[in-house]
Amino acid sequence: MVNSFSEKCLYFFNMLLSRMVNAGKRPETINPATILIVKWDEIGDLVTATHVFSMLRERFPNAVIELITKPQNMKLVQCDENLDVVSPSLKHWNGRYDLHIELRGTWKSFFKTFRHLPGYRLDRGWVRFLQRGNQPHETITNYRIVAPVLSDMPMHSPYIATHKADAVKIKERLHEWGVSQYIVYHTGARKALRRWPAANFAALADHAFQTFNLSSIFIGTPDELSQIEAVTVLMKTPAVICTENINLAELAVLIGGANAFVGNESGPLQIADAMKVRSLSFFGPGVKDVFYPQHPNSLIIHKVLPCNPCDQVHCVHPENPCISRITAEEAKHALGVVLRQF
Repeated sequence: MVNSFSEKCLYFFNMLLSRMVNAGKRPETINPATILIVKWDEIGDLVTATHVFSMLRERFPNAVIELITKPQNMKLVQCDENLDVVSPSLKHWNGRYDLHIELRGTWKSFFKTFRHLPGYRLDRGWVRFLQRGNQPHETITNYRIVAPVLSDMPMHSPYIATHKADAVKIKERLHEWGVSQYIVYHTGARKALRRWPAANFAALADHAFQTFNLSSIFIGTPDELSQIEAVTVLMKTPAVICTENINLAELAVLIGGANAFVGNESGPLQIADAMKVRSLSFFGPGVKDVFYPQHPNSLIIHKVLPCNPCDQVHCVHPENPCISRITAEEAKHALGVVLRQF
């Protein structure tokens, strides 16, 4: 609740700051030579904003576009030709920009704006205020933030740019694993209430191997290794565990080459969606629709209870949380639809 209140305060003061900066200026007349985008957010949130970069590049082809994002996100955007500079710290913000876009900022970026007042400013706060009580998909929210300067440009789709070297690395690893046709599974999620039970993942992966002859590759961070092993120890079929020696760009290639992606609401799910990979996803206490995969070759299973959305920490049904109400049999049928129908 404290974090939510702080975020709402940040949105409010960002609105006031942007109104002060933009007083007397018309967004349709803006023709910036320099653009700063702040997206200090998690992996999945960044992926749902990548279409903003391509739209800004199309609208302002000669502008220098700089992105500031979290250090762990750097590899995900390092090959993006729509960005001229990608910085992992607000310390790299040392001057004035013609256009400053806060897709997701912090109190530090808010106060730093006063040191380098931009020519024009767009922020998330005003859009969230207009959307209160009716939050659309995150890709739409990000589009609406920058829409005032895009001259009615149609919305692009999120994407991830990769390099040939990433593809070579993944091809070599697949050869080492003896894998050609496969499903990528991601069992993790930031909150425990968003994680589908290990036994269900094991049953589904065994089913996919036995029914469709698709190998199982489990991805995650080193911190998620214990969650993955809780699944693989229950499996009757072989599985590959990939938690080390792979960066986000290489992960995107690995996911992009899969027959399907299966996982919880998470960053890797958004990567799969941006890579146009068919997917089966499990949603728990998260807000309906906001982070659902948008690619048509995807199925979502979400048991939306009256208590949804919640704080994702304190469950009013601890004996049977919403994510656990998705059965393995239900998922097996859905995976069959994903693999056969599209």
